[in-house]
Amino acid sequence: MMKTNTRSQWKIFTPMAVAVCLMTACSDGDDGKEGPPGIVSISIEQADTLKATIENVVIDAQTHVQVDFFLSNANDIAVTGLENLKELDTLGVGIAKLAPPQKHYQAQTAISTEAKSTTDPALQWTSYINNQVEPAANAQANAQTQWQAGIESNCKTACLTSLGAGQYRYTLSKPLTGYSQFTGIDTQYSPELTHRIYLELKPFANSPIDTKLINSVYDFVPATGQAVAADMGRKVVAPEQACFRCHNPDLANTDTRLLMHGNKRFAFEGCVVCHTTYSGDPETGNSLDMATLTHQIHQAKYQIVGYKGQLYDYANVTFPGDMAQCQQCHIPGATAQSGNNNIPSKTACLDCHKAQIPADWNGTVAGLFHNREIFANPWALGCSGCHPDSTNPEGVGLFHNAAVKTATKLVSDFQVKLLSSQLSVEAKTLAVTLQVQQMEQLPASQPMIKSFWLIATGETNSANMPINNGQRKVWDLLANTSDVALKITAPNQLTVTISNLSAADFGDLSQSKLYSKLVLCADKNTGFAVNCNIANQEVSLSAINSLSLQGQAVTAKAKVDEQACRQCHDQGLEDRVLSAHQMKGIFEPNSSCGTCHAPQTATALTDGQCQSCHSNDAIMYLNANVMHTPGASQIKPYRTINNTLSYREMVHSLHAGTRTVVGFDNPRPELTYPNAKNNCSVCHSTGQLSLEGLSAQQSLLVATPDAANLGQIAEYSPTLATCAACHTLIDSLIVHARSFGGVYQSDASGGRIYQSGQESCATCHAEGRSSGVDKVHK
Repeated sequence: MMKTNTRSQWKIFTPMAVAVCLMTACSDGDDGKEGPPGIVSISIEQADTLKATIENVVIDAQTHVQVDFFLSNANDIAVTGLENLKELDTLGVGIAKLAPPQKHYQAQTAISTEAKSTTDPALQWTSYINNQVEPAANAQANAQTQWQAGIESNCKTACLTSLGAGQYRYTLSKPLTGYSQFTGIDTQYSPELTHRIYLELKPFANSPIDTKLINSVYDFVPATGQAVAADMGRKVVAPEQACFRCHNPDLANTDTRLLMHGNKRFAFEGCVVCHTTYSGDPETGNSLDMATLTHQIHQAKYQIVGYKGQLYDYANVTFPGDMAQCQQCHIPGATAQSGNNNIPSKTACLDCHKAQIPADWNGTVAGLFHNREIFANPWALGCSGCHPDSTNPEGVGLFHNAAVKTATKLVSDFQVKLLSSQLSVEAKTLAVTLQVQQMEQLPASQPMIKSFWLIATGETNSANMPINNGQRKVWDLLANTSDVALKITAPNQLTVTISNLSAADFGDLSQSKLYSKLVLCADKNTGFAVNCNIANQEVSLSAINSLSLQGQAVTAKAKVDEQACRQCHDQGLEDRVLSAHQMKGIFEPNSSCGTCHAPQTATALTDGQCQSCHSNDAIMYLNANVMHTPGASQIKPYRTINNTLSYREMVHSLHAGTRTVVGFDNPRPELTYPNAKNNCSVCHSTGQLSLEGLSAQQSLLVATPDAANLGQIAEYSPTLATCAACHTLIDSLIVHARSFGGVYQSDASGGRIYQSGQESCATCHAEGRSSGVDKVHK
């Protein structure tokens, strides 16, 4: 019986591995006798994929460091020959200890008046390999000498020894005490502390980054020689659950990957070895601390002179969330130390609170945050208002996450559900019963209710829209109007009776929908709904369901996941949408349009509320001579396919970066979408891309690409319009679309010519088909 090694690389045998085994070392050449264990391996030139597992680290009494790692392919087959590469592109190793944070270079001369906190400071990584760097290219006004943590990357194969069978040993070129020492950075070897080894490897300059670039980390305690548990490594962010909710994890995608330093580094836990509290950029004077650069990049406030002296300016980054809500990235329970982000950090706190610095600030963190007037709420809890202790384990997180916690609580406490609706065509009345938790009085008598709306919508693609866009109605349930009557009909039940309603406005009643939206005033410090006169937060919640005007449950097939949208967009999105709707004051309350449209009634992005206004005909109303009378002659010349307000095309063009940003006479900033533009699965789940019913919708009328005057319009059939929102090379797309029933008229002044159902695009491009969007947009 052949002896085998229990290593993981022996467990998986691919056909290729078996072939190599047969050709090389599975036999000792003496047939019929048992030989030594077979070695299954491939050379590094033959390996299609690479991964490295750091298995052991030894630091001797003279602080020499040896790192042993196993190099294999994706199937755990040993990879040999790394030590013989004459043109090895990248091999670097770094080492750091987890210790109290070191002061930034600029902080050496700051006035120190800080008292010891009741909580030990959040531990940070301190690298043993550091440099003092002077300003060079692109130096700015704040340029000055800085410290920078680093790794060893020049020794390469000279520091590498092969131990055989894919085992390698990298020995740092100097003992830890041999690297540059600086007064102010504590790099004394501390074997009792948690240490981290970072290893990066790419064998050849042209090696595929997604399969052959290695970033590996290993946390251990030198005194014991053992790897440490997950809760000893200062892991406060889980990139899979935080960063990659918005960003694309695909390293093969050159447009969206999070890959830095000359396309060598992507592992977050490797980044923090060098992006320490004391590292700075000499050209700009900005901190290189991982928390600082991450926080400020997402606030569009960061600049750095980085790789090869290039200036990176993040002023145009658009973050779709609320930076005050820390739990968006520091997800509770996502890592063993996810709660450690609540421990105040001198640099991290200033990342967001610089706007509150008073004129007489003494330059210290304590000098700002110990100001009892500026930070009155935390100081009401004493030291624990910022520094976690047994009385407040959340520390400052209690305030950072208060808005989200309050919103979550009130959405549950005041849940709204549509119970029934009854439409009388003859009497022109509509009776709707809603269940509202914690409501036993009429809403107008509830001081914590700011707004309460009932919304009805009809067909949005009807060829014969009612005058004044009557297929959408909004009723204010707080106003005392003659056509709205309210009555408490049971505990927590409210019946609303609408009069003077024309059912004909809504077209096919089976396609109608009823929604409701409640806006509550809250105190985010207590988590309760309060009188709107003293509130510091508003919480919006939609009814958890929708009904037709005739009372049936709405079962429209979802085209996109609400949760997928909310992965990037938090509750703060509503504030930004409201701001966009009020540009130039057009939709302000009591303005020409705001008289009806100031209520921002939608809180969901995918339930049809947005589409009820952002229909295929939306841009035909914006400049109408008669209020809401549609007319193609009113379409403005900049409202092309990439500036239409049709919801589907608007969302696609925004996320694809193809949208023109002219509007309301003011250019608006372009959005920066961090994921792959053609990755439909980010927003659409399996089964949502069937294209069912798309060709049956009416075509889209928009301005022609070169329009200069009102009414210069083009027609796009519905599937073609959807594609054209991203595919701006319209000429080739048109030729293809026309072959399968698509319609494009560069001059549609004579009216639409597309007939419902004429397109046959779904035959090939529906999900699961030969050229389905799920395949071509993978």
